[in-house]
Amino acid sequence: MPELHVIERLVADGFVRRVADRCLPADRWHAAVARAASTLLLRGEELEDLRVPVAWALTERYGDSTSDDELVEMVAVMTPLTGLGPRSL
Repeated sequence: MPELHVIERLVADGFVRRVADRCLPADRWHAAVARAASTLLLRGEELEDLRVPVAWALTERYGDSTSDDELVEMVAVMTPLTGLGPRSL
């Protein structure tokens, strides 16, 4: 289970929104991961692993302002939200 402060930071930054007891990816997140995927495809990446554009998008936003451990937690939160939609956290 990710630390609560990671989820709260993603909510505060507009990447995640809460609906009752569920977290949903926000429009801002969809835009960020789409930009990341587009950039990676232009570089010739095959994108077989969803974690790659997720990590890219998060690194673009948080790379200079968070620890590696926190970034890993963010990837762990956002990957299932990106691939599967809403989930309880």
